Amino acid sequence: MPDGSVHYIFGFVDLTGVPENEIFARRGKATLLAPLLEVRVGDRVELTLTNLGMPQRPDLDDSHTIHWHGFPNQISLWDGVPETSIAVPVGRDFIYYYEPKDPGTYMYHCHFEPVEHIQMGMVGPLIARPADYNPANPLFKTAYGAGTGTEFDREYFLLISELDPVAHEQVHRVQEFDWSEYRPAYWLINGRAYPDTLHTAPDGDLSQQPYHSLIQANAGEKVLLRFINLGFEEHAITILGLPLRIIGRDAQLLRGLHGEDLSHWRDVLYFGAGQTVDVIIEPQQPALYPLFNRGYHKNTNAGATPGGMMTHITVYPAGTLPPQPGPGF
Repeated sequence: MPDGSVHYIFGFVDLTGVPENEIFARRGKATLLAPLLEVRVGDRVELTLTNLGMPQRPDLDDSHTIHWHGFPNQISLWDGVPETSIAVPVGRDFIYYYEPKDPGTYMYHCHFEPVEHIQMGMVGPLIARPADYNPANPLFKTAYGAGTGTEFDREYFLLISELDPVAHEQVHRVQEFDWSEYRPAYWLINGRAYPDTLHTAPDGDLSQQPYHSLIQANAGEKVLLRFINLGFEEHAITILGLPLRIIGRDAQLLRGLHGEDLSHWRDVLYFGAGQTVDVIIEPQQPALYPLFNRGYHKNTNAGATPGGMMTHITVYPAGTLPPQPGPGF
């Protein structure tokens, strides 16, 4: 954290391309957030989860799963809820299969002892692109498909969560934690607290917190913000000087029964635990716009200000920034 404190986490790490005999060398190198997953409607997706176990207590045998939250699986086998599917024990792996049907913003997390494992850091963003998505064509660079009015020039995901240091310390010591005593001291965007939210170089002390939340755009561009709440609290987010056009909630385009457009403008975005909200902003003037939580105590780091759930939107004169290579860059 920006105050110098260090907190033990569980988490995911990308093993793509890692030789099988080197996989367990990645134990203890989890990231917060977990790697971004991007899929496209119509894809056939296979994802392998390997449980590497705990580096300090290899004798402990916590199983893990991957649950795509809000995602309509065809059968429960790959849903990740251990009561109806499969949990992966230490030293084993399991292949999940998905067929994305609906575009939008989702999230994924471990669903084994989910209250503990979500708080400990097993959370990540998931983007499902429409089948006709084409970033090279402005008419097809959309959140929900051509003709839906959801075109954008740049996009960022903002995964909201909290951290209770007492819970993390108790789990680290393999001690029972009373979750009715949950009291967060840090409020995070993409796994970081302000001012670390602004640091764009994923190195040094932030190497295991790879995703910044500094939002940058040119004046006149449409910027898609994908808000994801994978904490346990409700939040009220605002951007001083910029209204937000809400175009989707929980990976559903806002449309009426007869196809009428139900997108709407708001100054404050309210959303609860487990929800996603897709928002487009259209800054017209070069400026710095603060994005922050309307709950004052959530803009602190263990009680010290400024901190917490804050970041900046920096808008440059038209044509200054080159095209964005991908979400969050």
